[in-house]
Amino acid sequence: MVVTMPAMPSINKPNVDPSEKCRKVRLCFYEPRGESEPWINRLAAFSGKHFVSHVEILFEDDSAASIFAEETVFFRQRTYSNPYYRIKMFLVTNSTYWLMYDYAWGCSQRQVCFSNTKMLCGPWFGCTNWFPDSTFCSEFVTHTLQVGGVDWAMKLDAGSITPSQRLDHMNLNETTCFDSTAFKLAIAFK
Repeated sequence: MVVTMPAMPSINKPNVDPSEKCRKVRLCFYEPRGESEPWINRLAAFSGKHFVSHVEILFEDDSAASIFAEETVFFRQRTYSNPYYRIKMFLVTNSTYWLMYDYAWGCSQRQVCFSNTKMLCGPWFGCTNWFPDSTFCSEFVTHTLQVGGVDWAMKLDAGSITPSQRLDHMNLNETTCFDSTAFKLAIAFK
C-alpha cells in the first residue's frame, strides 16, 4: 500500500530581494485565564515568569502551526479572537519565511505527536533527546524558528524551553506586541 501526502497549499511566493526582512511572522502566546482550563495549562503557566502556557507560530496567510496536548502538530487557519492570546510579531527574509512555513506544514503532514513526558522533563531536567519523533509547543515553535535560521533563536535549546521562556526571550529582541482582538490584528498587519 502506497501512502501519498496531500499537496502543499498553493501559495504565491513573491519574488523579492532575499536579504530584505519584509515577511511578518507572529508568535501567539496563550494565557490560561478561563474558568475551565485544563490543569496542565495552569501548571505550565505557573511555572514561568509570564503567565503563558502555550505558543503557536502564525504566518501571513493566517495559517498557524503548533501542537496541543494529546494531539499531533497542526497547520491550519486560525483567527485568535480569544482575548487570552498575546501576540508578538517580527520580520524575516522571504527565504526564512518559506523555510519555516514548509517545515511547519511538513510536520503537520507527518503527524508529529505530542509528548507529555518530553514537555514535563525537557525544560526542568534537560531530557531533550528523549522521544525524538514527538514534540511540545515551545519546542516545536523554537525548532521551526531555527530551521528558518532566525538569528535570535539559533542558540536556544529547543527541547528545554517553556512558552514563558520563549516569550521572555522574544521580549529581549526586536519584536512588536499586539492584543489578539481581531480589529487590532487587522490594523497591525495592513
